[in-house]
Amino acid sequence: MQLINRKNFIEIVCICFTLISLGKVIIEKIEGYKDPYYAENFITIFLICLIATFVLSLQYYLQNVPITIVILGQYIILVGIIMFVLWIVGHFQTLASTAYRDLFFSFTIPYLIGAIIYYVTIFFQTRRANKILDEIKKEGEKRDDHEKGRS
Repeated sequence: MQLINRKNFIEIVCICFTLISLGKVIIEKIEGYKDPYYAENFITIFLICLIATFVLSLQYYLQNVPITIVILGQYIILVGIIMFVLWIVGHFQTLASTAYRDLFFSFTIPYLIGAIIYYVTIFFQTRRANKILDEIKKEGEKRDDHEKGRS
């Protein structure tokens, strides 16, 4: 996975949506569960993927903030948005008594998996980029030393 930017935003949303949707379908098939709100749930999954990807993409702008605060802040913001939207929907439709809990777990588990993959990948990409920069600096220093020796 790469740093989320304008060029790959929709691509990453679609990949996340596809993976989560496949997971949903496979789990429902294994359990033998028939979802009466099938279409609504897929739309919800897409919207949550869209919002979650957007919030994760903000990490680039928060590079000066400690990473643990960024990760926790992003998660809290996303859970807050999701619960707020569910609260609004609850004014127009009857929700199950476990709707908040169900949505919390349905969001948290895939989000944690995706966020861990994203941040670990970014960590290793940053580490690799820093290593390449160090090698370039060392080569530059060697070149400078070599040129000083000629003068």
